[in-house]
Amino acid sequence: MTTPDPPYEGAQADIAELIDELERLVSESRRVPFSRNVLVEEGRFLDLVELLRETVPDEIRQAQRVVRERERILGEAQAEATKIVATARQRGEYWASEEGILNEARQRSEELLRRSDEERRRSVGEIEMFAYQRLTEFETAIRQGFHIIEDAMEDAVARLDEAIEQARGDDDRPV
Repeated sequence: MTTPDPPYEGAQADIAELIDELERLVSESRRVPFSRNVLVEEGRFLDLVELLRETVPDEIRQAQRVVRERERILGEAQAEATKIVATARQRGEYWASEEGILNEARQRSEELLRRSDEERRRSVGEIEMFAYQRLTEFETAIRQGFHIIEDAMEDAVARLDEAIEQARGDDDRPV
């Protein structure tokens, strides 16, 4: 049984699409009688594994780009916050030497810095979660593939053993 080429053949594939294609390959493959095993088209399976190998680094590079962009934005926000703090200090000292005004500016700038730090931490956490989920999906797909291959190999060895036993039995019969 052959499966139709997926729409992403030759284009960049999504990990989830590749995992779905692996599942389709297994579910549409011929069942081995009297077992829970299926015979999968080796070439198609290996093509899907290769696409997974190519896609995961792209997904990681994409996540790294997101991290760099967020870090850049947070860096700009922190630089702006630092600039605001410096400006507030200068103006506060210039306009009034009252300690209350300076304390107010300091509190506002510290709050702004705290919020930007929280945003940075949240962003890093989201990116780490995204990368973890993608790697977990990849690991699951590889494990499923290895189990399929292992089952097929065990079935092939059993059939070979049966054929050898049958051949030996045929040789022992008188002619």
